Amino acid sequence: MAKSNQCSTCQKPAGVMHCTGCDGYFCTKDFKGHRETLFTEMEQLVEERNKLQEKINGASKPNSSCNPLIEEVNEWEKMTIEKVRQTAEHVRQQANELMNSKSMKITNKLKGLSDELADLKETENYVEHDLTKLRQKIDQFNVDLTQLFQATSIELNKEESEKIKWNSIIYVQEKPVEVERQQASTIMTGMFRTSNLNKFSV
Repeated sequence: MAKSNQCSTCQKPAGVMHCTGCDGYFCTKDFKGHRETLFTEMEQLVEERNKLQEKINGASKPNSSCNPLIEEVNEWEKMTIEKVRQTAEHVRQQANELMNSKSMKITNKLKGLSDELADLKETENYVEHDLTKLRQKIDQFNVDLTQLFQATSIELNKEESEKIKWNSIIYVQEKPVEVERQQASTIMTGMFRTSNLNKFSV
């Protein structure tokens, strides 16, 4: 009987099967286990490949929430919207304060007109010229109130905001990154091969 090589697994001199991948010899039983181990590793590689594909599919979806860059854009959007909201609220307060101030001035002037009318009516000490002046004052009040209610005497200055270049205020650019590539180990597919020199001869 020809001499057998030592089995790489059980260390017995029964290595009749040769693996061209690891160059080891195995007995019939352990060779089957060796192939099962390789099969398991192959399944793991396939599973890892599938996970990579899922990551690629997820990253390539528009507005993917799992993309850190998209998350950063979303956060910038929220902050910008909040700043715009706060600015708009501040301007609304300014507008209300200004209109209230004008309204108060008109109210005070109207009180003066009311006192003047009451006095002239009580004393009956007025002539056509006085009535004309009173009519002019009332007409002016109507003009002032119309301007106040329609805000025709107040304007919103948007000049600076219209200068904003939205296409350049935020944008995406590729930055140079040194990527170290790791050498991937090439897994060779094992082939069954029985050497005539390793067979038992009768």
